[in-house]
Amino acid sequence: MSSASLLWCHSGVSTVRFGERIFTLVAGDLLFAPEEAQVADDSQGLVLNIRFETLNIMGPARRIHLGHVWNDRLTFEYSRSLFGKETLSPDIARLFTDRVPTPPLPAPRKARAVAQVLVSNPADQTSLEEFAEIQGVSARTLQRQFLKSTGYSFSEWRAAQRVCVAASLLAHDFSISVVANLVGFAATSSLTRAFRRHTGATPSTFTTGQIGMGSAGHPPRIPATTTFAEAHQDQQLWIYSGTATVTTPGYCRFMGQGDMVTIPAGTQTRIDVAAGSIAFPVPVGLDEWGMDLTRVVAVNNQQPKPLTILEQSEWSKLSEELLNTPVPVQM
Repeated sequence: MSSASLLWCHSGVSTVRFGERIFTLVAGDLLFAPEEAQVADDSQGLVLNIRFETLNIMGPARRIHLGHVWNDRLTFEYSRSLFGKETLSPDIARLFTDRVPTPPLPAPRKARAVAQVLVSNPADQTSLEEFAEIQGVSARTLQRQFLKSTGYSFSEWRAAQRVCVAASLLAHDFSISVVANLVGFAATSSLTRAFRRHTGATPSTFTTGQIGMGSAGHPPRIPATTTFAEAHQDQQLWIYSGTATVTTPGYCRFMGQGDMVTIPAGTQTRIDVAAGSIAFPVPVGLDEWGMDLTRVVAVNNQQPKPLTILEQSEWSKLSEELLNTPVPVQM
């Protein structure tokens, strides 16, 4: 299991701690922490701890405010983790991808040599004319090489490179004024103007605990899923929203929102959850009439992963067995 944490604040306000860091999450916040994070006991919000073997998110802690429109999609991702899926969905991991692109290196040898100097030291103040003299070409030629090869003029390319480096420094807790100095801007106002021009956002948007660049937009649609699994101990499947079908040798049941069915320990089971639907495994003994997401989170925080995903060979064997077994369907 990854030691990093991915926490979705579904509702309310919660305090999260990891190491010496403290974050306050409000409904609609998604927090990535590079180490295990704990929700404070006195928190008033509902936080879903989305745990996978592999998160595919790198870098420092970051908090993204996605808003309530992402509630179902992140609740579905939490459901995936409880079903034993090993990897975070790419469309969720992508939310934390560095959104400040590195400007392309120019192809011509002399322009590339200049660009490499600026990559090594973005604060370098050497002018276009001085670089041209060093490279033994005219300033006009060097400018043309940058523009034709990268789409940026020399000054635009240097500013874009500085913004790229600045975004990384801001994400590591450097202050805006310090970053402006480190990457070669004469003042924070110059850094702010460059950020707006190259990213459409301000430097403060890139500080630790904030989203990268721009809005995450609308969430992707919840896909239909099919899971072949085996319960470690007696489990129940609760349909949080939408519909699902549970099939075992000799048994098949179609389920709607709010329904619950028992999956006996050791039973190889096929669980088909319809597109746009969400289902959760929960311990036996819980009453479907009293079930809600808060209770799902509470009980699953107290038990290990309830289901084991079957290997491909077992899937094939079970599929053949299910297809060849007369199944009474219950509604």
